[in-house]
Amino acid sequence: MSRAAEDARKRARDIRDEALAKHAERDRASLMAVRAELVELKAMVAGQQEQLARLTGMISELTAVLAHPDAQGRANPSLPRPLSARKRAALERIRELREQDHSFSRICDIFQAEGQPTLSGQGQWSKGTLWNLWKNHAHQLDMPRS
Repeated sequence: MSRAAEDARKRARDIRDEALAKHAERDRASLMAVRAELVELKAMVAGQQEQLARLTGMISELTAVLAHPDAQGRANPSLPRPLSARKRAALERIRELREQDHSFSRICDIFQAEGQPTLSGQGQWSKGTLWNLWKNHAHQLDMPRS
């Protein structure tokens, strides 16, 4: 083999070895970063476990308070606030339109066309707002008015 060919092979080997060394160094650095992140995650999980234990204890305490009546024999449920006139009117209209199989999107369009005021009296109705109002407060329509 000629001297020039051998020199070319040696240069190619050196270039390959240098590239492999750079990759190996980058891999070591990545591995160290992953290990550091793992340590941080373990610490975070430990903190979350402590918080979860605290929350579980609080839930147990609240459940015990609600399960046992107070000294005068009354239960301690929290009652929802009474519906405002505007909210009751909107809910009754939603119920009426839902009985006609209208979607919340269609009800939103109807409310806009009728000029039904929003609960805040500002802005426009959205189907999401109507859906949340219905989901969270429809059961209150059957409660006595306060």
